[in-house]
Amino acid sequence: MTRPQLDELTTTLAPDGDTQTGRPPRLTFPEQVLATVLHLRVALAAEPLAVLFGSSRTAMHRTLLKNRKLIKAHRITIPPAAAPPATLAVLQARVLTLTGEPATKIKTTC
Repeated sequence: MTRPQLDELTTTLAPDGDTQTGRPPRLTFPEQVLATVLHLRVALAAEPLAVLFGSSRTAMHRTLLKNRKLIKAHRITIPPAAAPPATLAVLQARVLTLTGEPATKIKTTC
């Protein structure tokens, strides 16, 4: 996805998704759209995206859920990448260094 395409997607979704009630979000709406596009294109889960964007996993999960619904409501399709980009390995390595553990590790409650 090119930068102009991302800007156009953000502009299309903004009237419905850039509404704010309560506490202000940590991520701007364009950042939220970018995170959602990364989630849909290269299957990055909420936890690594939260690390990359400096957000909590819970907030990122809510963001992804909200924006996926918006994208679906606007009948926009963001297909997954045919082959993961080379930078995905770099992103995964960055998440590992920031968290000190694999992003897919399940943490126990005890």
